[in-house]
Amino acid sequence: MGTTVPLAVDPDGFTQLYATYRPKVENYIAARLPRRDSQLAEDLAAEVFLSLWRSRYAAGRPVEGSPWGLLATIAGRRIADHFRLARNVRETATDTGEWQFANRSMEPSTAGTYQPSATGFRTARIGGAL
Repeated sequence: MGTTVPLAVDPDGFTQLYATYRPKVENYIAARLPRRDSQLAEDLAAEVFLSLWRSRYAAGRPVEGSPWGLLATIAGRRIADHFRLARNVRETATDTGEWQFANRSMEPSTAGTYQPSATGFRTARIGGAL
C-alpha cells in the first residue's frame, strides 16, 4: 500500500522516505533474524529510522539520492546491537516447584536470577522435643 504525503506536512521528505522504505527495512531485518519475529523486526526498523532521523534529518542533512545503502547499514548494526545486548541479559527459567526448591529461601544471585539459599531444608517438628 503506497502512502502519499502532502509536501506541506513533510517539508524535509522524511515521512515520505519512511513510508516508502519501512516495509523493505522490516523485511531486510526479518530475513536476518534466527527465527521470523515480525514484532522484533518492527521494533528494530523503528530504531533504524530513529537513528537516521537523529544522525541526518535533525542535523539538517537530508539523504540525497537512494538511501537504501545507508538504511541497510544502519539495520545491520541495529541487529548486531540487539543480539550483543541480549547476550548480556539472557534470562534463565527456574522451576521453583521442583523438590529441590521446596521450603527453601531464595536469594538473588549476581546473574539476576534467584538461587536457593544455603540454609538447607527446613523441617517442621510435630510434638515435643526430640
